[in-house]
Amino acid sequence: MGRYVEKNLYENELIVEKARRDRWGLVGWWTFGILCCWMLLIPFFLAIWKTVVYTHTELVLTNKRVVYKFGVFNTQAFDAPLDKIVNVHVKTTFWGRIFNTNKIRIAALNGSVVERIENADDFKSTILGQIDHYQEARAALQASWTARAIANANAPKAVAPKKKKAKKKKNPEDEYDYE
Repeated sequence: MGRYVEKNLYENELIVEKARRDRWGLVGWWTFGILCCWMLLIPFFLAIWKTVVYTHTELVLTNKRVVYKFGVFNTQAFDAPLDKIVNVHVKTTFWGRIFNTNKIRIAALNGSVVERIENADDFKSTILGQIDHYQEARAALQASWTARAIANANAPKAVAPKKKKAKKKKNPEDEYDYE
């Protein structure tokens, strides 16, 4: 995996978990590429391309957002703040149960991400737990701001000392008449 997320973290943002992508999807492409290499090597190069794309895709959960970055030459990044995530859906197939790979869909207000990862149920639980933690932290911060504002409103107002007027200095040129 690349280091896109590590380079683009916000202030006080930590990586909670990186999703491990499904490696079994590449096995099919490589098998197809090796068995059909007699067709002008196109399936073989397609398998190489799928592997390169696989190594340049990231799905990361931080304590503030979910980041999905994909692409090799033209990269795209999808950031969804935790308070904007609407739904996390996991789809498991028969082969997914055998190889422990599932398809996860993260729906947010600004779009959705569909990716095949390992242990998608655990990743889903981590996302939902992090959303709860994020909302509790925001509520606690808002409560402290409200308490501070109320305390400042009820506190007696301190009277600022009066400023003394500075004496105007005489200019020596004003005292003499040069005419």
